Amino acid sequence: MKYLSFCLVLVITLVLSAGSVKTGLPSFGYYPGEMIPDIVLKDAEGNSRNLHDYKGKKVVVNFWATYHAQSRANNVQLYNYLRKNKSDIEFVSVAFDENKNVVERTLMLDKLENISQFYEIRGTSSEVYRGLKLNEGFRSYLIDENGVIIAMNVTPENLKTIL
Repeated sequence: MKYLSFCLVLVITLVLSAGSVKTGLPSFGYYPGEMIPDIVLKDAEGNSRNLHDYKGKKVVVNFWATYHAQSRANNVQLYNYLRKNKSDIEFVSVAFDENKNVVERTLMLDKLENISQFYEIRGTSSEVYRGLKLNEGFRSYLIDENGVIIAMNVTPENLKTIL
């Protein structure tokens, strides 16, 4: 009888714990197959541009910050790859730094002065940062002509296989 009670408790525990396992995607950001939100971007002169203005073109959007080495390196690598290999794809760079001068100096050092650069001068407190949940890490997205995300966290290597 002791073993029967033990087995019954064990089975009930397994059944209850199996029902609580999460099988969905983590709860941050946007994913391939979803529409990218229509983000309002500001350029160096303070002019606004909507991300949906790029509809009709494939776009790589890279979110980065000067203080985050990996995202900065990814910005340089993606731009250089697209400039050399995929002239039909737009590159949009969005920096989350509160000091625009730091971003401009970094772009000059990285030899990226002629890119479509936008600024989120509110940094990590901006709506875009919170909306995309970039506190989990800066990301890049490949977006198709209709505004649908094809891939995220793209690198030059996986762009070669995707495109």
